[in-house]
Amino acid sequence: MPIPPPTPSSFHHRLGAFIRRQRLGEPRLWWNVRRKRFWAVLLMALYTLGGFFVAPPVLRREIVDVVQKAFQRPASLDEVRVNPYALSVELGGFRLTEADGAPLLGFDRLYVRLAPSGLLRWAWGVNDIQLDGLKATLVRYGETDTNIGRLIQAAASGDDQGKAEAPSQGLPRLLIHRVTITNAAADVTDQVPGTPFKTKVGPVSMEFNDLSTLPERQGQQHLQVGLEGGATLEWTGTSGLNPIMSAGHVAARGPYIPLAARYFGDVFKVTVPTGTLAVDLDYQVSRRADGAYALAVTHAGVVVRDLAVHEAGVAGPFLTLPELRLAGGRLAWPERTAVADSLSVDGLTVAVRRQADGRVGPMPWLAGDDDPTAVPTSKGADAPPWAATLGKVQVRKAKAVVEDQALHEPARLELTPIDLTLDNLSNQAGAAFPFTLAAALSGGGQVTAHGKVTAMPALRLEATATLTDLPVAAAQPYVRESARVNINDGHLSAEGDITITPPEGKTPGGLTVVGKGEVRSLAVAEQGGGIPVVSWDRLSIDRFEYSQVANELRVSQVTVAAPYLRLQVAANQTTNFNHLIVPRAKAAAGSAAQASAPAPAISAGRVVITGGKADYGDASLPLPFSAHITALQGEVAALSSSATASSRLALRGQVGDFGQVTIDGRLVPFDPGRDSNVNMLFRNVEFPDLSPYTVKFAGRRIDRGRLDVDLHYLVKGGALNGTNRVVIRDIKLGDRVDVPGALDLPLDLAIALLKDDEGKINVDLPVSGNINDPRFDIGSVIRAAAADLLTNLVTAPFRALAALFDGADADKLDHIDFAPGRADLSPPEQEKIVHLAQALGARPQLALVVPGVVAPEADKAQLQMDTLDARMTQALAHNYTLEGQRQFLEAQFRERLGADQLPLLRDSFTRTPPAAPGAKTPPAPVLDEPGYVGALRDRVAKMEPVAEQALKALAQARATAVAGALKQRLPNLDPKRVSLRGEVQAKVDREGLIPLKLDAASAGD
Repeated sequence: MPIPPPTPSSFHHRLGAFIRRQRLGEPRLWWNVRRKRFWAVLLMALYTLGGFFVAPPVLRREIVDVVQKAFQRPASLDEVRVNPYALSVELGGFRLTEADGAPLLGFDRLYVRLAPSGLLRWAWGVNDIQLDGLKATLVRYGETDTNIGRLIQAAASGDDQGKAEAPSQGLPRLLIHRVTITNAAADVTDQVPGTPFKTKVGPVSMEFNDLSTLPERQGQQHLQVGLEGGATLEWTGTSGLNPIMSAGHVAARGPYIPLAARYFGDVFKVTVPTGTLAVDLDYQVSRRADGAYALAVTHAGVVVRDLAVHEAGVAGPFLTLPELRLAGGRLAWPERTAVADSLSVDGLTVAVRRQADGRVGPMPWLAGDDDPTAVPTSKGADAPPWAATLGKVQVRKAKAVVEDQALHEPARLELTPIDLTLDNLSNQAGAAFPFTLAAALSGGGQVTAHGKVTAMPALRLEATATLTDLPVAAAQPYVRESARVNINDGHLSAEGDITITPPEGKTPGGLTVVGKGEVRSLAVAEQGGGIPVVSWDRLSIDRFEYSQVANELRVSQVTVAAPYLRLQVAANQTTNFNHLIVPRAKAAAGSAAQASAPAPAISAGRVVITGGKADYGDASLPLPFSAHITALQGEVAALSSSATASSRLALRGQVGDFGQVTIDGRLVPFDPGRDSNVNMLFRNVEFPDLSPYTVKFAGRRIDRGRLDVDLHYLVKGGALNGTNRVVIRDIKLGDRVDVPGALDLPLDLAIALLKDDEGKINVDLPVSGNINDPRFDIGSVIRAAAADLLTNLVTAPFRALAALFDGADADKLDHIDFAPGRADLSPPEQEKIVHLAQALGARPQLALVVPGVVAPEADKAQLQMDTLDARMTQALAHNYTLEGQRQFLEAQFRERLGADQLPLLRDSFTRTPPAAPGAKTPPAPVLDEPGYVGALRDRVAKMEPVAEQALKALAQARATAVAGALKQRLPNLDPKRVSLRGEVQAKVDREGLIPLKLDAASAGD
């Protein structure tokens, strides 16, 4: 029913009543407890008083009690403020400490304001949470023991263990509009390392917006963390809790690497004073349709700048890195793929050294005795492997310094710049990625390589490497370990194919290198004095092949051009090499003994020497002696490191102006006492040059004379049987010299007794002994044999009276000697041509008749051998190995002599070595391949066809050579004074030469 508006009469009535009540003191109606208004005001007052004044101390006391009971540690709270109208609570000055008062956790201010609007979504709503000045102290006592862990354990132990856990109801419905954390910091201490690690984290600031457990709600978040040294970590993104998802950007900046190095200071023996890290990446965590979670990282980039790594206690860094940059990084999980577009390293410098104890430094970085390379293996179920791919790796202008301090003279090698490129790196099985490498030595020289390499599942390499002009002097400190010499010059160049294959089934893998190389302009001199010892213009290897599986090195041919050797005998009868060689015990001092792998078997088809020279000096004699050998050439064929393989020698050279030395035969290079047969022939050596030796031996100088010496030494099992045949022509004794120990014999009588009707002295001095006997001295044996011969002659002179006659002897110029199969004039024969030319010049009426000469058997045999060697050299080309020679000669043998004889010949050079003690099976037969090849060569050569016309042509060529040499010496010589005659046959003399007998005639005949 509508209330009627008040009338004037009723208004006045009420006003009057009010005035009367005021005057009479009657109670007010709105204070009446029966009125709702009263209770509303009362409740508001109580709510206000309780919220502002009662609740704060109660909450403060309860919070402290609950925290202390829950965590069993002292707690304090300075103040609590409650605003019942804003529905907010503010806590100030909270501190939680350890029992000893050490700070543990606290904050300056915590402000929480509820949001009743959350009830509209049936959720707990929080409008704002502000946390300022959060301080924490984190201490790690053991591998899994921390102060926070102890705090959690204390809280868990206080729970009611008998209370059954309520079934999970899922996430509570929660809606927080805003959370901010400012000025947070933490002091972190790790007591596990030997040197406790301490650092400070902070300031930390965070801001979370719309943090909610309600479905499909997401909010913006931002986190910024400051670390030691100015390092920062920043995260900006969007996240949700139902379902869990997150996407955003993470950025890290600053000196993270020095911080990590300081933490691992007791594990890695390094310090990192500088080095900044910059990491940027975008990420996304999402839930897939099947309920599993997925992580995707994109646009990842890593930049490391100004990194310097030092060994502990060392001022200079062993690693510097101006910049490393990884770009285009991507990662996907659970797909387990990691991809990056490129990795570039600029200006990297690395210094590595071998320490005096033999260890490589600074690469035992790890402290302790544990193996730093050990990788823990997972005991869980095998997870699918990650697939990693890197598009390109570029190392530009890098530098590597290698020092070896284990030597008596430390070595240092510097490579700069180093440029390395690798493409399409992958950890997938069988993936091969190309690479190129270029490096230069600071002292000169280049190293380049290119190829492809496979890392998984095993290393496989196919590459071509080239070394260009590397200085041999870089090996100086290592050479000094064995010899006191200076490498003054020399450059190494080589190229080859390098292959590394893994084992496959029963086929072993290993390293194989095939290539060629050379060392140019080598010059080695004595240390300190600078006196040359060894040198050559060029040492080249046309082909070599090294196999790790077979543990052998095969060389086709080694050519040494213009080598030089200096050998000096000192006054104490030691040689310069005795002085140069460092005793093995001294060379090994200071280095740890290590078991070495078996040395590889080395073989060479042949070693060819051209244009060699040598200087020999002997200061142990009363008169110092020196000799100069030039034009040394020849070869050593079928060279092998096998203790049973013998090599062929064929060397010759010039001694003085017209002397000649020839060496041929065979020996076992690494065990000459086993089986050797060597002939050394010295022809036309000037006898006055040997006066120092005759003075020491017999006390007399030699004024004139020429000497031929034929030395033949046969050694079997250390037993030496040798013959020394000496021929002296036109000898004339000089003055007597008093030398202690010299023979006191009438040498004039001895020479008269020894001369034959041609004016020659022929002496045979057989020698024998055991070269394995330390007391054996070949020089002493020869001197004793000569002393016995002369003593017997002069003590029984009447046996040789018929040989005495007066008159001066002269060189016999009635013949010119030729080597079998050759038509060139040796230096001694050239001297005869000089004398003949002088005689023709002094006697204008003298004429010479020069016949063509041939020794059919000797010449034919040599021509056959030369023809076979020429065909074999042409057929084998650059593969003149011992195996290649054997295969070629066997084929020729079968063709010309029949295959049925070949096994018998091979069996004659095959022997079975003694069985090892306890062996159950006899050892396999061993073939003396060099001896077998030599026998094949001899047999096959005899079957080479030589036409009769070839022998006639050789005879005519010898006559033409003599006539031409005379014409060259006397350009104006009348051709009629030298006439050529038809072919005559001759026999090989004792020296193995073929004499061409000259006839004298009148020029008018």
